[in-house]
Amino acid sequence: MVIVMAALIQFKDSVEGVTLRLENRVSRIGRGSDNEITINDELVSKDHAEIEARENDNGQGYDYFIKDNESTNGTYVNDKKVDEQLLKHEDVVRVGMSHFRFVDDANDDLSATTRIQKTWIPGIYISKRNPK
Repeated sequence: MVIVMAALIQFKDSVEGVTLRLENRVSRIGRGSDNEITINDELVSKDHAEIEARENDNGQGYDYFIKDNESTNGTYVNDKKVDEQLLKHEDVVRVGMSHFRFVDDANDDLSATTRIQKTWIPGIYISKRNPK
């Protein structure tokens, strides 16, 4: 098990949603229920992609690489289709119709809490990050 130092934060229309912490050396992404990150989307392959934490050259942390597993519709980082790509802080990852912001804790505070507030519009919520 890897110490959590990064996460994917799902977003839509620049509103942040669920934070998915990358807790394993390899986090598998796909439609199948056996993946660490399961996405219920017909555009996502059963075994779509994976993110691997690799110890970086200075031994002071991890670099995170996303690899497409020959999925039908591809994996995108910053709107570019990738086979394998080093993820950098604030990169946008797209799998199917889902968009995620990659957050490296060396550059962001993953201990911050996202507060969800209901709006006056039924079924619409907004989120704001507050320090822990």
